[in-house]
Amino acid sequence: MTEAGCLRIPLAAYPGFNRFTLDWMAGDPNATQFLERRRPAGWTAAGSAASPELATALIESNRRWGRNVEDEVARWSRGETFTVIAGQQVGFAGGPIYTLAKLAGMLKLKRDNEARGIPTTVFFWLATEDHDFAEVATLSLPKRDPKQQLDLTTFRARHRMGKMAVGALPVPEELTLALIEFLDIPRPSWLREGITFRDSFAELITSAVDGKFILVDALLPELRRAGAPLFDDILTNWERIQRALDTRAEELTKAGYAPQVLPRPGEAHTLLFDLDEHGRRHLLESPQTLPPPERTSTSALTRPLLQDFVLRPDVFVGGPSEVAYYAQIAPLHEMLNVPMPRVALRAHELLAPKRLARTVERYDIKPEEIFAGTDAVLATREPAGVAEVKAIAEKAKRALAADITRIGEIALPAEHALARAINKSIGHIEYHFAKLTERAIRGLARKDRERYAAVRELVATLVPDGALQDRVTGWFGYWQQYGSHLIESMIANAEQDEDVCKVVSL
Repeated sequence: MTEAGCLRIPLAAYPGFNRFTLDWMAGDPNATQFLERRRPAGWTAAGSAASPELATALIESNRRWGRNVEDEVARWSRGETFTVIAGQQVGFAGGPIYTLAKLAGMLKLKRDNEARGIPTTVFFWLATEDHDFAEVATLSLPKRDPKQQLDLTTFRARHRMGKMAVGALPVPEELTLALIEFLDIPRPSWLREGITFRDSFAELITSAVDGKFILVDALLPELRRAGAPLFDDILTNWERIQRALDTRAEELTKAGYAPQVLPRPGEAHTLLFDLDEHGRRHLLESPQTLPPPERTSTSALTRPLLQDFVLRPDVFVGGPSEVAYYAQIAPLHEMLNVPMPRVALRAHELLAPKRLARTVERYDIKPEEIFAGTDAVLATREPAGVAEVKAIAEKAKRALAADITRIGEIALPAEHALARAINKSIGHIEYHFAKLTERAIRGLARKDRERYAAVRELVATLVPDGALQDRVTGWFGYWQQYGSHLIESMIANAEQDEDVCKVVSL
């Protein structure tokens, strides 16, 4: 536990990390040869790329969401600030906890920088061009009844719309009604009928987080027009880009890492899409005349290039997969003359009430053990009687096996086929004794009701239904309960670009 009451879990014990990012965080040269681990000496002249048209559009779009960012945009446009950026899909009701963790980490960096006299601009990129409707139209919140079998209640839209940019799509009414009924709250303005995923997400973030940051709509026409020279360069260098990505994939594989994005067998890497008038994305499969920049959509590999070309960040903040993207596309920055930002791993934060965090101390549980599940945690902290059950079972197993072996020694001269039967019987005995012991231990653990309930609730909170909380659980439910305390706690405890996950006590 830290002085703030937060548990700290090494990222090496945090499930699901790709090998590259773990090695890169550790400074392993095998990984850093593909992506540097470096600290910026100062800040770049970001304003050199900021057109008046884009600056005005950023101010106006944020104003529509209830945000006044005029001063922030003006300072950034003049190249007077250190600039940091992260982004996320515009998920229903704000998306999962790690969405908020990204923003919290950047706001913590802004506070720390400005306390040292370094003005800092925070951009949060709204991935409105993303086409994964199922992801943005899904929300999971903790169940209110701890006795139920599942830990989460999940809301999903039944009618899924494929291959369309999600930002401009209306939030399905069924999702809104299900959420407000579940939480028993009045219908908020950011879920008014007909509102788009983009506007709903932006208005919620604005109302929840009191901080100076600029929201960037990925489909903002002025942003796309500012990226037109990059789109042209991608078209001109199409084949060179394909070869460079193939080469880098081979290099990563040779070094023992799996490339984060691979093309389908026999196909080229996906670089750009054409958005039609209905928002549907059509793959550009080969060099051809580009659509207007307002209708040109990027892929996972070219989105970072667009951000870096137009907004010129000093630091890009991303999750493990996004860090790996940069290792894959690093050669393209030099090829296309796009400034390469420093890459930082996002803050990793899980949320738990203080009484649950104290469970770890009370029962002397190592935080990383939580990911193994309730029974595994309890088995390592055995209640009274477990050692005795194990000893009795082991003694009985040895005695019975010895008796069967003795029977074989007596009968073997008369029955030569008996040896196989004896070995088979001993195998069965060992298996059934192991299962019997396991069941007895579980029963003893469950008899320790208070202890079992506390550990069960801890695991259900941090690893709900066997998944990591920050990746699947929406932050909105916690904000409903804790309000600004949630936001301030996440900002204060955010450790960006560090090899630790913190369990923030609320």
